[in-house]
Amino acid sequence: MSDCALFSPRELAERSGWPERRIRSLIAAKQIKHLKIGGTFYLPEDAIADFVERNMVVPDGRDQEQVEGPD
Repeated sequence: MSDCALFSPRELAERSGWPERRIRSLIAAKQIKHLKIGGTFYLPEDAIADFVERNMVVPDGRDQEQVEGPD
């Protein structure tokens, strides 16, 4: 992370379109990158993108025939 821009949960919610409550829930569950200074939480700009990338479900292709349907 070369960029040191940090945002509050509210600021990141405004920038990303994600609900602030969801961001705070992810912080509480320690599922999203964040930094706590005193009692205040800060997140890097790429925190949501990183969370999505780490939690993305990639189909394994085993059920591909069922999805495609009959030929």
